[in-house]
Amino acid sequence: MNSSCSGRRPRIMASSLSLPQNTITDILSRLPVKSLTRFKSVSKNWADLTTNPAFVAVHLRRSSPDQSLLIRRYNTQSGSGFGIWLIINPTLNYCCHLLDIPLGESLPRFPKVVGSVDGLVCLDVSPCYGSEFVLWNPGTKQFKRLDYPLVASSKSNPIWLVFVGFGFDSFNNDYKIVRIVSFKRDGELQFVRVEVYSWKNGVWKEIEESFDLALLCGAQDGVVVDGSLNWVGIGLERYADRKVVVSFDLGREVFKTIPLPAVTRISNVKLMSYMGLLAIAVYPLLFSGSGNNMDRFEFWVLGDSGDGSKRWTTMIVISNFAKSLVPMGTWRDREVIIKSMGVREREDYASLFLFDPADERTKRLPVDCGDFCIEGYSYVQSLVSVTGRS
Repeated sequence: MNSSCSGRRPRIMASSLSLPQNTITDILSRLPVKSLTRFKSVSKNWADLTTNPAFVAVHLRRSSPDQSLLIRRYNTQSGSGFGIWLIINPTLNYCCHLLDIPLGESLPRFPKVVGSVDGLVCLDVSPCYGSEFVLWNPGTKQFKRLDYPLVASSKSNPIWLVFVGFGFDSFNNDYKIVRIVSFKRDGELQFVRVEVYSWKNGVWKEIEESFDLALLCGAQDGVVVDGSLNWVGIGLERYADRKVVVSFDLGREVFKTIPLPAVTRISNVKLMSYMGLLAIAVYPLLFSGSGNNMDRFEFWVLGDSGDGSKRWTTMIVISNFAKSLVPMGTWRDREVIIKSMGVREREDYASLFLFDPADERTKRLPVDCGDFCIEGYSYVQSLVSVTGRS
């Protein structure tokens, strides 16, 4: 028999054409999460590879430039139309997907997005007091319902307000949820208790660290900027009569207070991250009881000054800024997401814009948002597990 017709030769050829493991790993690290999830059934080695921390980190690094936009919206009039949409390539080939929310049917209310970091989305699924959380990876479809926090409300010591945030601690390679619980007793200022959930350890812990130069205010969750979570507050003592940022270092787990520019006294303030720096969008109040209000949009960045200290500088000022324009955050840490309420064809509608403060260019996103409250978050697909201990 001719050896070329035997069954052995193809096996020899297949063996000689097999690729080195390093090459296979490099190729796989460039593939989307959906493909890698399917490939788990190809071989045990590939399945193990997609959970290897080094491979997960390389895949995340290569995926990070390709960020999508996560939109949470709901109808403010009817209370219906809840949903979380993923907008892929917002500035190129627009593609929008409605995501399936984990535990959706069993939840008492539609979940709130606390934050989106490295493909992990933290959801607040509690009816009140920010007391029930889910970590969710929309790419792998993994989710984990977390243990209840330690600090709870009671008859003798009822909770007044709760502020939360979700971010990455690069020093300890850990994702953390920070929960600031505010209590108020008759005739006394609020006092707070602070607890932190560790993705790596899978537990909550209460910390002694707190802050005493500010009262937290507003509904914005903590904004993650370069290893810290940040909230807007009202200054006390030496910061009295001005707004401040309460900043929590996720690595050292300590607070500091950063005074905001004076213009924020008579305006709305939206915290955001811009090119790895803490930034604020300052814009007109919708209503002003005192009559003092600004009519412009200002974008400020907290950067290094010549003497090594930090200083707020103005990047851009837009005069006669309409009250109907509301900044919501940044996409790709560079472009400001702006919601515009206006009139088109005699019907109220809301549009989303991307605004680049560096060159002042805008890009309208074709999202149907009439009568909807909208929140926007940057999102990148990843293989990061919802269970850090795994």
